[in-house]
Amino acid sequence: MQVVRTKPPIVFHLLIALSLLIGLFALINEWLEPKPQLKPFTLVLENPLTSMPDYSDITHVPWRKDIFFKTLLPLVLYENERISWQREQLMAAKQLIDQGQTLAGKDLQTITKIVRYYGLEWPLTAKEWATLDRRVHQVPADLVLMQAANESAWGTSRFAREGNNLFGQWCFSKGCGLVPSGREAGKNHEVRKFATILESVQAYMRNINTHRAYRQLRALRQQLAKAGEEVGGVDLAPGLISYSERRQAYVDELIEMINSNATYVDAAMQEVGQPFLDQQ
Repeated sequence: MQVVRTKPPIVFHLLIALSLLIGLFALINEWLEPKPQLKPFTLVLENPLTSMPDYSDITHVPWRKDIFFKTLLPLVLYENERISWQREQLMAAKQLIDQGQTLAGKDLQTITKIVRYYGLEWPLTAKEWATLDRRVHQVPADLVLMQAANESAWGTSRFAREGNNLFGQWCFSKGCGLVPSGREAGKNHEVRKFATILESVQAYMRNINTHRAYRQLRALRQQLAKAGEEVGGVDLAPGLISYSERRQAYVDELIEMINSNATYVDAAMQEVGQPFLDQQ
């Protein structure tokens, strides 16, 4: 019996050709698409702290201070390193733009996200670049730690224990936080609740770096940085005069706390801070 061979339908050949063309187009598109030039953030924080440790059984004040600083320092250092990474990406992006290049793909997504985090929108004007330059800087660790200690009564306040809020930050929508027991009639503010202590630290630093009330702090920081000087908490504390209704008395108290607790912060940096940063 003779076997009759039939030719495949022409549509079959067309489908094969189309598949090859699609594959070729994908390869060309991948080859032509600009590769990301910005770097990802790789520092890992293993424990963002879902609550503050219970210090109630520690009556010796120096021990309580020691534990408080060593508990919070990794979170502060982590966020400051993230801020430094954000600044590096912005500087790299600015250099690319000044060279006539266009941001695209993941680079554009990264920069757009950072810009929005600091209250601006992409693309930026020259004035907005200058504003961003003042905002995206680290906050001295000793200042962060001392404000946390001051505002949270060394981690023992109701807002610290029930809301992970170490800095007394407010929110203004019903149910966003904890209602202060002494809130005046007609007021609607609450003390914001956070899922972790890290979120509280991050929100505080963002507030310091973006809110108009702390423009003086950012100006002082930029001036010192441009002069090549080390920026410490005592240097920037005057820029927090609007943080409390006590104003200058609050600033003076922070400066006194920074100076009197410097040895504890230094010890925490040696024991916890340096090993944490060495993982990079």
